[in-house]
Amino acid sequence: MTAGLAVLALAALLTILGTRLPGLAAPADGALQRLVTGSLAGMVLFHLLATLLDLTGLGWSVLKLGAGLLILLAVFVRFGPKTPEGEKRLLPSDLGWGDEMALLAVVVFGLVALTLWVTTPDFVFHWGLKGNRYFLARGVDYTYLARSWGWAIHPDYPHLLPELYAASALAVGRFDPQALMLWSAFFFVLLLAAAREILRTAEPFVRQAGIALLAVVLAAFAIRHQMAGAADWMPALALIAAIPALSRPPDAEGDLQIGVAAAFAAASKVEGVMLAGLLGLAQLARRPAEGSWLGLKRLLRLGLLPALVVLPWWLQVRRYHLFTVLSSGGLSWERAKIVGPAVVKAINVPGWHGFAWVILLLPLLALRRGTRPLAFVLAGQLSFYLWIYLVATFDAEYYVAMSFPRLLFHLVPAMMVGLVGVLCQLRLRPHLEWAR
Repeated sequence: MTAGLAVLALAALLTILGTRLPGLAAPADGALQRLVTGSLAGMVLFHLLATLLDLTGLGWSVLKLGAGLLILLAVFVRFGPKTPEGEKRLLPSDLGWGDEMALLAVVVFGLVALTLWVTTPDFVFHWGLKGNRYFLARGVDYTYLARSWGWAIHPDYPHLLPELYAASALAVGRFDPQALMLWSAFFFVLLLAAAREILRTAEPFVRQAGIALLAVVLAAFAIRHQMAGAADWMPALALIAAIPALSRPPDAEGDLQIGVAAAFAAASKVEGVMLAGLLGLAQLARRPAEGSWLGLKRLLRLGLLPALVVLPWWLQVRRYHLFTVLSSGGLSWERAKIVGPAVVKAINVPGWHGFAWVILLLPLLALRRGTRPLAFVLAGQLSFYLWIYLVATFDAEYYVAMSFPRLLFHLVPAMMVGLVGVLCQLRLRPHLEWAR
């Protein structure tokens, strides 16, 4: 119980810290969007603090991490802009049956996750193993990662998730895998909150049906495919949190929100580094109402946080020779004939219940101006995954079966929410009046 409270307390502290980041909240953002982007920002700032302590050789402790976070919070409160009383946002008061189903889905997944029955094997052999090691070493143990057999634990992956695990363990003085499953439930809550915020202007029935469907689909896959303790929640969360900024005309707050989402994605997984680049390109390609495409302030808002995340990671990986080489055999028709059926089989895994086929509707997002940037990011990320399968010299069928269902988890939530947004713009409102 104590370890679980430590996880929740750290998540709350990081959310409070992130929501005070100056310039992050747009005037049109609702309370849920501010909480989600604030949580992502808080976790990015925590990662940068942990990285700074690592690079300076100071190591981690409750005192150092806690003091650093509280100093940042005090600086933001003291020197950040004050929110006028009239602009304060309240949590949604129009909760309905879909919100209740979403809450039930989170509770069911959280309770099952706490039993460790649906813990991903990657927690045992990768994320949790690193988190425990970092907890014992009071920092990222690069010597441990650089050992000759280290390829099995993906030593070149970014460290945000094991850092969160280690910090949670430091708070109570012990590594408790059961309590750490609450991080997955927290990411699930944030993902649904971001989706709920995106759908807040939709018709009541569409909003409730959309959030309920998304929650049930993700909970079913997460339980069936053992997603507790996995890092795949994080790229999915980063992508869906970026949708509001990608959907409205570019502005200063949107640039910073994209920068935060990109930094969070890059700190989560190697695949997230690619996602970070695509998010930045999608936003940068759109001309803001005021200013130029490549103004210095805009580049800083979009690129500073991702750069602060990626550069230290890349330098340390290079320094300790941690990159696991992905052998490339080049594109070939023979390999494509293996990858194609394997991809279809992976989409049809029981955990997705057929909903992963929604990815085939991606071209619909390109038809609407508001969802075109999202379509670009989704198409780019999906193409990146498929390209890796087509050029890697590993056993293609096994490689796809092992990873592609989880990689779809990065894309399907944003795809589903984007489609609901497209449907809401097709002027179906008169036909939905009965469902009010």
